[in-house]
Amino acid sequence: MNPRYLWLTDAIQLLTFFVVGPVLAIAIAYTVWREKTQKFNSGRYVMLCVVFGVMGVLLFVFAKWLNADVRTPQYFLQLAAMLLGGLSFGVSMGCGFAALLGVLSWHKATRLRDDRTER
Repeated sequence: MNPRYLWLTDAIQLLTFFVVGPVLAIAIAYTVWREKTQKFNSGRYVMLCVVFGVMGVLLFVFAKWLNADVRTPQYFLQLAAMLLGGLSFGVSMGCGFAALLGVLSWHKATRLRDDRTER
């Protein structure tokens, strides 16, 4: 790979981590918020948040450990690990937001209703 094209891989990594990941997180949280049913289980989203967060950290650590040179084929493995780590963090953030939505709705469900406002 020619060093002139290194800006392209850097741009793809930054775009994945700062644009695609947060957009994925917002899409997951919005979908959960719009389609929330009575069977909403925030424990499942907490587990998914932890699993994808750990997977993202492990992928980033693997990419850092690989430390491949641009001229080797291992560089593409490092790039793939970085991109998948960024996407995993996006899914982790989205599931974390979904779990927070579950906690907030549980909090609202435990409040006492004021019957004077409904009359």
